[in-house]
This record gives sequence, C-alpha cells and structure tokens, in this order.
Amino acid sequence: MAKMQLIAAETLDRVTRAIFLKAGWPEAACAELARHLVKANLSGHDSHGVGMIPTYVDGIRRGDLKPSNTPQDLIADGSFLVVDAHVALGQKVAFDTVNRACDVARQHGVCVLNLVNAHHIGRIGHYAELAAEQGLVALYWVNVAHARAPVAPFGGREGRLGTNPHTIGIPRAGGEPLILDFATSRIALGKVRVALNKGEQVGPDTLLDRDGHPTTEPGVMFEKPIGALLAFGEHKGSGLSIMAEILSALIGRGTSVDQALTADVVINNLFGIIIDPARLGADQATREARLSAYVDYLKSSAPRDPAKPVMMPGDPERAARAKRGAEGIPVDEATWHQIVEAAAYVGVDADAVRRQG
Repeated sequence: MAKMQLIAAETLDRVTRAIFLKAGWPEAACAELARHLVKANLSGHDSHGVGMIPTYVDGIRRGDLKPSNTPQDLIADGSFLVVDAHVALGQKVAFDTVNRACDVARQHGVCVLNLVNAHHIGRIGHYAELAAEQGLVALYWVNVAHARAPVAPFGGREGRLGTNPHTIGIPRAGGEPLILDFATSRIALGKVRVALNKGEQVGPDTLLDRDGHPTTEPGVMFEKPIGALLAFGEHKGSGLSIMAEILSALIGRGTSVDQALTADVVINNLFGIIIDPARLGADQATREARLSAYVDYLKSSAPRDPAKPVMMPGDPERAARAKRGAEGIPVDEATWHQIVEAAAYVGVDADAVRRQG
C-alpha cells in the first residue's frame, strides 16, 4: 500500500495556482480551479481533486486545453441559456455559467441550462452547492464524453458510457443544504485511479477486465485495451446514465460516440434546471418548517449501527471538510509524484512551491 502524506489545503491551493498561472491562465481562472479541486479533496472526493492536475496538463501537452479557448453563448433567451465552452477550462466556465443561470432563475423563476463542449468541470456537487448558497434549487445531469468511454451499458461488457453523474441541490435557509451527487457507475473512474495509486483493490462487482470478467484490479482501466466500469443498480443506473448522456448533449455535441472518433480529451456537457423556490407558492418560513420537520423525522430513525447515525445528502462531505481542514488532506506518494511531474512540464517546481508559505 502506498505511503500517505498530509498536506494542508492552503498548500495544495498554492501549488495548483502556480501550475496554471505558469501555463498561461489568468489569476481568476487559476483561483477558481484551485478552489474547486481543493474543495473536492476536503470533501473526501479525491477522485475529483488535485489528482486531476496531471490529466489537465496532458490536455495542455496535446494542445486540447489552452488559455485562448473562449466560451460562446449559443442561446441567451428568457429562461434558456446554452453556452458552448469551446473546451475552455472546465471549472471556471462552469462556475461562471451556473452563476449566470442563477441570475436568470431569479429573474424568470427558472433557468434551463445547457453547457456544452467544456473541458472536465470537476465535482458536480460543487455547482449544486453554488446554487443552494443563493437560495435556489438545482438539478444537473452531466455526460463524460471521452475517447475511452469507461462504463458498460447494462448487458454489455465494453465501455460505451461515461460515469455521467446525477445531482440535486436543495437550499435550506435554516440549515445546511441537501446535496445529492453521485456517478451512475458503481464507482467514479477517478476513484479507480486513486485506488491504483494507493496500491489498493476496488470493491467487488465494480469492474470488468478486457475479457468481460469481474475483477477488483484497478489497473484494468488504465492499460489498453481497457476494461469497463459497471453501472450501479443494474438496468436502473445504466438507464439513468443513458438519459444523462442524452439530456446533457441535447444540441448534439460531445456524446461518447462522438469522442470515440476524436482526440483523447475529457469533454463534459451539463444540462441543468435551476429553480427559484419562492415562485412555487409557499413562503420561505413555511417551506423551511416543512423541510426541517421532514429532515428531523428522517434522522430520528434508529441507526442500525449506533456509531453511524442517519445522515442526509451532503453530511459526509461536510464531516470530511471539518476533519481534513483540521488535519490536512491525505495525498499518496504516487499522486504527488504525478503532480510534481506535471508541474515540471509547465516549468514549476511543485516541491519548492509546497515549501513556501
């Protein structure tokens, strides 16, 4: 098993900013990227954290990801907002576009959003939290178009789908928001990468090897010809993934079949519906009282394990942030080495940046 080291969130933020500033992105874009990646680590989702930096630098090396890539509005009409990211840095273009969609929702009561052709936009729960912070309900479906689609459709043994997440955020004026965010595969591909770097196996009934046989060996997803991830819930997760793919690529851009014919670059398309709950009739005090009563009722269920009380969507992430914020973020040696190599490609000494502060 790989040796782990604890690194402060502020240090990882500084390293991330240094890499992408050197690569040519403006300060605001670097700050948002670093904030997003480090928050993913803090939230316990290392699959979407700073371990993604080498993948992004691979995009820079290939010429897919460039600071000059600029988003363009395709539709900005009433309640509808469609933006072509033109493979712009995913976290920044998604942050900006979701904020614009929130403005539209406040004005019109609802915004139907389609962000297409973005570079990897990261942890989707981040954008549900962004809307919830503004008192808005958000529903998102995202596809992950990639030349090596990793998830087998139900009944198949070869990858044809992305990990295509499904996310819902519900604001709570009197408490923490409810944030449901999950991949439609049994495990996110990034978590398979984390297991590989740690020298660990993944759980059973998660992966197929290249011959379609069940395996717990994460390396099958990173050696060509690759194996496949399984969808959760058999036909249910597979069906939800298919619908996420179709919804998020409504205008016909960047499905897995498109990517199978093009460059090896991760493209995300996000389809979202953002709603101002104030337009639904009940006043805020009534809505909050009903929601609080319901959450209290759910959490009053006697736990099967007294050490593990009933938790609401978003609670595990908040608990992880408290723990990792105080103790540091665990980073395995293999992942840190990959970050150091990626930083060196753009001319940054990540170890030296780490020692600063």
